[in-house]
Amino acid sequence: MPKPDDKELALLRKENAQLKKSLERMETQLQHSNETITDLRKLLIDLQEKLDILIAQFKKRNRRDYGDKTERHNPRPALVETPVEPTSPTPKQAPKPRNHTKHILNQSVPTQPVPHAVSAECAVCPDCTVMTVFVSNEVTYQLERLKHSLVRLQHEQEVRACPKCKKYVVTAEKPCPPIPGSYVGPGLLADICVSKLADGLPNYRQEKRYKREEAIIPRSTQSDWTLAASLLVEPLYELLKRQVLSSRCIQTDDTNIKIQDRKHKRKMRKGKMTVYRGDEQNPAVIFDFSPDLSFDRNKKFFQDFIGFVQADAAGGFDALFKDGSRIEVGCNAHSRRKYYEALVSEPKKSNDVLDIYHALYKIEEKVRTVSPGARLAARQSESKPLIDQLHATVLALRKDINPSNLLAKAAEYTLRHWIALTKFVDDPELEIDNNSSEREIKDFVLDRKNFLFAGSDAGGKAIAILLSLIASAKRNKIDPQAYLTDVFTRINSMKTSELGELIPDRWAITHRQRKLS
Repeated sequence: MPKPDDKELALLRKENAQLKKSLERMETQLQHSNETITDLRKLLIDLQEKLDILIAQFKKRNRRDYGDKTERHNPRPALVETPVEPTSPTPKQAPKPRNHTKHILNQSVPTQPVPHAVSAECAVCPDCTVMTVFVSNEVTYQLERLKHSLVRLQHEQEVRACPKCKKYVVTAEKPCPPIPGSYVGPGLLADICVSKLADGLPNYRQEKRYKREEAIIPRSTQSDWTLAASLLVEPLYELLKRQVLSSRCIQTDDTNIKIQDRKHKRKMRKGKMTVYRGDEQNPAVIFDFSPDLSFDRNKKFFQDFIGFVQADAAGGFDALFKDGSRIEVGCNAHSRRKYYEALVSEPKKSNDVLDIYHALYKIEEKVRTVSPGARLAARQSESKPLIDQLHATVLALRKDINPSNLLAKAAEYTLRHWIALTKFVDDPELEIDNNSSEREIKDFVLDRKNFLFAGSDAGGKAIAILLSLIASAKRNKIDPQAYLTDVFTRINSMKTSELGELIPDRWAITHRQRKLS
């Protein structure tokens, strides 16, 4: 075989070098393509995560705006609807007549007789032409509201003098008015406060209502009276605060309130209204107003308190638990709500957690009225295994789900506050959640929707003081208007040492007839 000459070898070497360069170029292009594909995959994953978040937010918004407001959970939903066989329609029965007379007679309202006499023409028998005689009255009942519920009291203080010496003059005493120098009576003052803070009726609406009753009470006058009333009962408010701080466990929650401020560039700034709820041995409720959104007022309230604090895991409360004198108790309703919100993205796994919470709350419903010892025994034997199951389920969830998923965030919240969330299992006096204080703050939120803002910091403090008395009265099942009427009537004539009689739980003992069912 003839050997290739030098020219052919040089040509082969040249072609080999070109092939190597082409191969290197192809490898570089392939590596670049792989890097591009990897980047595209990362981008696709990132876009998919953002899309999932947007879809979850869209579903949450739709459920918030158009769905049920209650967080209902069915642990055993029907997967397949069984067809219902058509049946012959049954004839509708006439509704039974209701006994309205019995319903009216059971109401504690005064009875005012209204006589109806037979007319002179009908009082004569048409056949015998003889005057009829009285037999009986046919009695029926009707609830009516009289137009003039306001009365102008004319106090006439008797003045007597000695006819002999002409020096001794005595004037009869009258009850101390709630606001010296004002013409408002205790019942009217209580009506204004309760209408605004218990019924959500702002002063300008009350002004219209009183005008229909032919009384002119401007809203500015009502505001002045409300502020004066809060100053009047502030010593009683301090006693209520002391009673709440005597509790072993205090539940707390807060919400924002707008404050009118002409020095502010927007003429409005945000403050905060916080509620503190005592335990069963100290059944009082305190509202505290803060002119800003900081936690300084909360820290000041708890500075001398030693015991349990149940809140919603807000970051500002962390400073309360650093020294160990106060122990954090978590709110399982907040934890549960996050899994309910995650139903839009992960319904199957979210339902697994919600089923456990459903069983836990069934146990709490069963032991609510039993003795502390029986409650602790039930929690140890029935709730503790469910708590262990919940912990294992949440740990498994966190491993399988993307951290940006709603369910992963719910699991992270539960595990981060696990110790605080499970405190109730070992202590029968602790609640499973913080819903009691949330229900208290809801009354203020409904009021805020109507009056929108506080006119000043003094107005915000006045709202907190009066709302504390009203909420404490409602907690002790007392008619707040009857309670405040009695407080405004007596407080100016009482010594400071006697104010304890006006604390709602003690007042209820001596005024059992004013308690609500």
